[in-house]
Amino acid sequence: MPHNALIEQLPHRRMEAWKWTDMRRAVPSDASGLTQAGIPEFDVPEGVFISQGEGHKGTGVMPNLAAKFADQSWNIYVPAGAQIDGILSIDNLSSGHVRIAIMVDKEASLAIHENYAGTQGGFSNLDLQIHLAQGAQLSRTVMHHDEGDHCRTSHAHIAAETDAHFSQHTLSFGGGLARLETRMTVEGTGVQADIHGAYLLGDKRHCDMTSHIDLGAENARIRQSVKGVVTDKARGVFQGKFHVRRPAQLTDAEMRHDAIMLSDTCEIRSKPELEIYADDVACAHGNTVGALDESALFYMRQRGIPAKQARALLTQAFVAQSFDGMVDNTGFMSRITEWLEHNS
Repeated sequence: MPHNALIEQLPHRRMEAWKWTDMRRAVPSDASGLTQAGIPEFDVPEGVFISQGEGHKGTGVMPNLAAKFADQSWNIYVPAGAQIDGILSIDNLSSGHVRIAIMVDKEASLAIHENYAGTQGGFSNLDLQIHLAQGAQLSRTVMHHDEGDHCRTSHAHIAAETDAHFSQHTLSFGGGLARLETRMTVEGTGVQADIHGAYLLGDKRHCDMTSHIDLGAENARIRQSVKGVVTDKARGVFQGKFHVRRPAQLTDAEMRHDAIMLSDTCEIRSKPELEIYADDVACAHGNTVGALDESALFYMRQRGIPAKQARALLTQAFVAQSFDGMVDNTGFMSRITEWLEHNS
């Protein structure tokens, strides 16, 4: 397929769900990886099985493109009852289209870590399909820091059966244009999910954190929080939606997005949504966008803390709230500190 014809198939701003992340405009026709399959690298702990095959295909524009150019899926299986020690690491997601399917069987548990570090002038497209069987547990962490002109989409779909537990923490420093999308389908009762993240963006970087939680069964508990810090001419996007269907009685779901703007030239777009058809639920969402607390800055300056250090401390405390309770074995907090040293 000619590159220009492929560009025309990419999502664009006239599509409501992509109106703030215009892939068609951002991706150059000569971007490396645009028409190629990527080759991820895996560090697989004992007890986890990996193979290649057809796999489960996602739905949507970008998953369909992934299926077009990556005909083989990397299929990962965790047997029933397996309690996996160690972390399944997924790396080299730096260019091209990649399809990964993960099946965590009944009462099994797994932790995965994905590292996104896109190449200069490149394009990456990941379609990740996760199935959690009854009582299964999955912890997912994502570290994202592409080159300043790299374009990336990551589409993760999680299907959760009865009593499944899902935990996700994402830290993004953006790229030329990046969309990190999480879609979850609650298929059984008693599902629990914690979906948290933060984006810290400088220069002209862009990050779009989009999520859609489709609740179709009773007694689910969902907690979602995203923090954003944006400076220079960077652009941050948050789109979150809870879709509570009629059978999903006793749903308990909360969503928050809070962002800080550190310059007059940056942009933040946010759209939290609730669509509820059940009548016995507790659902809420909140959204704030503002600047650092001037009174707190003044208080710290009065006690001899330099202005730059005071801004960095306040910003770090703000971002760290998204990672409360997380076991930081992926270096999230040190990367946040490093970014603040250069951008506060």
